[in-house]
Amino acid sequence: MSMDYDMGQAPKSQRSYVVTLLLAFFLGFLGVHRFYTGYVFIGVIQLLTAGGCGIWTLIDNIALVMNSYRDADGKELEGHNAGCALIVGLFIVLSFIFAGLQGLVKMFAG
Repeated sequence: MSMDYDMGQAPKSQRSYVVTLLLAFFLGFLGVHRFYTGYVFIGVIQLLTAGGCGIWTLIDNIALVMNSYRDADGKELEGHNAGCALIVGLFIVLSFIFAGLQGLVKMFAG
């Protein structure tokens, strides 16, 4: 068995970080990113529960932005892109701020 990675580094997954991040962001409520990374059973559960009513999808997106999401073999995803993660992370935070402000406006407006 040959080892094609440096002894100081853990082996990387063949699955792309950017593809996983985009699948989770746009189709996370269907669990598509879980199917892509090899978590078929969890993908089916997310598909049937609409991503755990969005909570599970949010947690997966945060794990991806923080680069702590691993594939089914426990390997780090290939090609981490900090810029892409920053954009998605900022969008998630701004979405929560906007939704909170919208709720405050509705609460005080009547």
